[in-house]
Amino acid sequence: MYNQILVCSDGSETALRAAEVAAELALKFQSKISVISVFFPTPLMATFGEAPEAAACMDTIMSIGDAQHTAIQSATGKIFADHGVEVTQLREFGHPVDTIVNAAETIHADLIVLGSRGMNGFKALLLGSISDGVLHHAHCPTLVIR
Repeated sequence: MYNQILVCSDGSETALRAAEVAAELALKFQSKISVISVFFPTPLMATFGEAPEAAACMDTIMSIGDAQHTAIQSATGKIFADHGVEVTQLREFGHPVDTIVNAAETIHADLIVLGSRGMNGFKALLLGSISDGVLHHAHCPTLVIR
């Protein structure tokens, strides 16, 4: 039923619960799993790109993103390893909704699994609801875990 599942993770509690559910689905349906983490530099970070030291600023921003990806993939990867499920890790930079939807299309995902809420506070105001955006734009079924 689900040959390819895309799991979205930002390392939050709900994202890790979503990974647990996806691991169980993968075992049941013998699905392939791809885990995507998306780093989106806030608009404030992006303004550094216009400063004279733009290259150094962008290197710093990318380093922050790489560190976030590594932490997220470590936590999420452990869940799949504990279930004996192999995963393909995807590290992306960009707007989360667009990036997730595009990745799902690229890998021909039959299902997207993500947490209902990963961020809160100021970042959530800047980004809007990622799960809501994915639900409205995805080409395939989307399972949102609370």
